[in-house]
Amino acid sequence: MAASAAVKIPMLNTIFLSKTCFFIFLFYFFLAGVFDLKYRAVPNRIHLIFILTGFPLFLYLNIFTKTAFDLSVLNDLVIRFLPGLLLLFVSLVSRGALGIGDAVFMTISALYINISSVLFIFISGFLTAFILSAVMLIYGKIKNKDLHHMSLPLIPLMLPGLYPILMNLNL
Repeated sequence: MAASAAVKIPMLNTIFLSKTCFFIFLFYFFLAGVFDLKYRAVPNRIHLIFILTGFPLFLYLNIFTKTAFDLSVLNDLVIRFLPGLLLLFVSLVSRGALGIGDAVFMTISALYINISSVLFIFISGFLTAFILSAVMLIYGKIKNKDLHHMSLPLIPLMLPGLYPILMNLNL
């Protein structure tokens, strides 16, 4: 018997984990969207639960399974979190005009989905918000109503960006 026998650590199926991450993200998107619609805020404990769930999965899928950790991998990881950090900056500068929960949502979403999905959801949310805001302002002008102080929940407005991602997913 060899005393120095190497212990084999089984590798988890990364495809299964990637799909699991996406389903967790969908659940997070649904929960955050409902709370954002109903209360215009997402409870911190929901964010915390998904940070604690997503961070180990993110580390495993994006760092521990890489055979070579080079500059391009680090670049991809940093770029993935930029939309959320940009929203966080805008939220702080605008003194809450853009909710900090939206920024936290985008940052946590980057733990679960890839950069193209993060950017697609980010851009589609703002395009949808722009179109809806323009329609509301035009309606307010026609009806002589002041709708300038009305707020929109951003997370549910990101929903149209989820459709193409779901259509390209191989389940």
